[in-house]
Amino acid sequence: MNALDYVKYQYEFQILNGTENSFALLYGGNVSDADFYTGAYDRIEKEYANRRTIDWQDLIFGGTAMMQNHNVNITGGTDKTRYMLSYNYTDQDGIMSKHGYNRNSIRTKINHELWKGVRLDFNSNFQSTTLEGGGSLDGMLKMTILQPSTSGTLFTEDELIHTDVSETMSSISSQYDVYNPLITNDAVTNKKLTRQFSVNTGLEIDILKDLMFRTAGSYLWQQVREDYWDDGRTKTAQNNKGPYGKRNNSERYTWQITNTLSYGKQIDRHSFNVLVGQETYYREDMNLKNEYHEFPDSNFGLNQVGMGTAYSYSSDLQKEGIVSFFTRLSYNYRDRYLVTGTLRADGSSKFAKGNKWGYFPSASAAWRISEEAFMEDQHIFTNLKLRVGYGTAGNCNIDNSMYATDYQSGYYSINNKEISTLVPGDVIGNPNLKWEKTSTTNIGLDMSVLNNRINFGIDWYNNESDNLLIKNKIAKSTGYSEQYQNIGAIRNRGVELILNTWNVRTGNFKWTSDFNISFNRSKVLRIYGEGDENSFISNVSSRIDFLIEEGKPLGQFYGYKYEGVYTTEDFHQNADGTYSLKEGVPSQKGRLRSAVKPGDVKYIPVAGDTDEDGNPVWSTDDRTVIGNAQPKFTGGFNNTFTYKGFDLTVFMNFSYGNKIFNMSSQRFIGPYLPNQNTLTVMNDRFRLVDPVTGKETTNLSRLAELNPQQDEKGTMWSLNSDNKIAISDALDYYVEDGSFLRINNITLGYTFPKKWLQRACIANARIYCTLNNIHTFTKYSGYDPEVASSSSALNPGIDDSSYPRAKSYVVGVNLTF
Repeated sequence: MNALDYVKYQYEFQILNGTENSFALLYGGNVSDADFYTGAYDRIEKEYANRRTIDWQDLIFGGTAMMQNHNVNITGGTDKTRYMLSYNYTDQDGIMSKHGYNRNSIRTKINHELWKGVRLDFNSNFQSTTLEGGGSLDGMLKMTILQPSTSGTLFTEDELIHTDVSETMSSISSQYDVYNPLITNDAVTNKKLTRQFSVNTGLEIDILKDLMFRTAGSYLWQQVREDYWDDGRTKTAQNNKGPYGKRNNSERYTWQITNTLSYGKQIDRHSFNVLVGQETYYREDMNLKNEYHEFPDSNFGLNQVGMGTAYSYSSDLQKEGIVSFFTRLSYNYRDRYLVTGTLRADGSSKFAKGNKWGYFPSASAAWRISEEAFMEDQHIFTNLKLRVGYGTAGNCNIDNSMYATDYQSGYYSINNKEISTLVPGDVIGNPNLKWEKTSTTNIGLDMSVLNNRINFGIDWYNNESDNLLIKNKIAKSTGYSEQYQNIGAIRNRGVELILNTWNVRTGNFKWTSDFNISFNRSKVLRIYGEGDENSFISNVSSRIDFLIEEGKPLGQFYGYKYEGVYTTEDFHQNADGTYSLKEGVPSQKGRLRSAVKPGDVKYIPVAGDTDEDGNPVWSTDDRTVIGNAQPKFTGGFNNTFTYKGFDLTVFMNFSYGNKIFNMSSQRFIGPYLPNQNTLTVMNDRFRLVDPVTGKETTNLSRLAELNPQQDEKGTMWSLNSDNKIAISDALDYYVEDGSFLRINNITLGYTFPKKWLQRACIANARIYCTLNNIHTFTKYSGYDPEVASSSSALNPGIDDSSYPRAKSYVVGVNLTF
């Protein structure tokens, strides 16, 4: 909102909600003067029409996101030994100040033949990263949007920008909860430092001509330190009696050992391969979390925690392991008929005795039709292959030891003395947990025509997951809030198409295209663990529900259908100048019909309930499916052009038909609290205040004149405080089309002729420039339609203050010596 619209908004808000004194104090005027309201809009126009509007998002996001990326690769070797050494450096600034990413990594790789028939491979990687800021904008986005866009008469613009006025604002309105985002961002340092080292090595031994043994091992060590420091200037720090900070240290290591014995034999036109193997995986995580308050100053910060007071501290140790046995049999006849069968057994420490093991078979077959004798004389297909497969896979990706109830430290008092004890956590154990299992059926066809100028592939798949491992809410009367359960079965079925073409292939110019598109449809097959219910509700932040229902797809947003606002046609004009709601016009259950005003939000009753007088009413029973987060199709399109030494690549990706629940709009549309900003869409609100008198009018004819757009569904509700339900209820108003086409990246490069490089002992040299996130074609009003605040399949398609995707460019040089 500009300054003028913002002050008009605040004027209406405070007139309608009885806080006129707050407006008078901040924006001038004497509420004891009866003439103040007469011509109040004229006064506002004259005072604020040319006032500067403070764009907080421009102030805090005004920087340029710069990125540096450097690579050095050294390769070489002999007949028996090959080696590679590479170094990578990346430094990227965030689009918001004090946000960025830095990474250094070194990688080595060696392949060496120790003796004839004995081969060793080894590779290692060390990586050091620093992430500053990052993640969801959350509170920072909230502050930049809700911070007042003009200073009024109580503050100067300089004071509003460079000081935190929240204490003064809180004295005017106790509900005020916005703090200066510039000060907050400058006062807070949030860093995550990660050090990671991994090594993988393997030894292959040819025992006999056709019999080979391989043993391989891997080890990963990772250390993470997360520092959060507030130097005392934020309101939160002031409430915590000065500077405060948190330091979390975690360490992880994993190791894996895999042993396989394989036998391969060629007999005439028949090829056989048999493999048996065993694998062991182990992981251990340790963490230590500490928070300190009441530092006297911020000189040393978290480097001298003895200056502060320990506020909270905790530690944790987690262990998990998986033991696996597997076998595979492959058969190949003349590269024409191919059959493969596998069987694996996995045992996990995450399940109780009796449920630890899962067994997962699979089989696949392929027929290369183009190799048949009856295809020899045709000149259309250079490759024609039919594939079919069926297999199962297991999932145990849940927290550790959820088959048992977890305990944590607690305290109780005896004779004014604290005694330490153990208390159960919020999650109750479930000894009946078992492996989640996914069965996959796949049928595919690959073909190449016109001498491989056109390559096409199509796959039909059917994935069914049973015994889904879900952390489910349970009745609090049990003394717990959640429990991991095997809660049901879902199906994902669809088609994937891949097309690769050589569009132009001349001596100097080549143009190739790669296109893929996929159509996926999900369906809930079964729900159990919920008694006789065939559905349940998954709630996110008490602001949007998802309906998970048998026979229906996943991703169903569940809420109310918004019908617009009550118009003047919904009311009778009474003789005393007031108005009353007409009979037959719906209202909210439990709300007095006499309290309804024009401009109030109106929902569509779908349950058929009525009040005692027979008028339709809506309640929580009228919630229904208001959209689905699953797209109708997704895909990508890549084009590569080369001309002599130049190369150009353009990649686009797209999604169509998916919906997004814009939780950010739900939070930032008013009426929220006094003296806080809102989205500009509220300029189209239904107006109850007559600008001539500066007072609320109850004359329906005058209200119709003030709101000629009232019959449009896009009309925003009035600033009546009862309309706060619209920013807490899940409405289809916040469900937006998430379809998009993104020009994802464009890369232009040039490879120098080898004859130019020989004297400099350079084997290859290429320079390039890559542009990322160039433009997105979409109707979505948020920062990015390609967003999901939750990784859960039950809660897709939510935009909750997602971090904007930056436009960036990379300029690089590739050298091979």
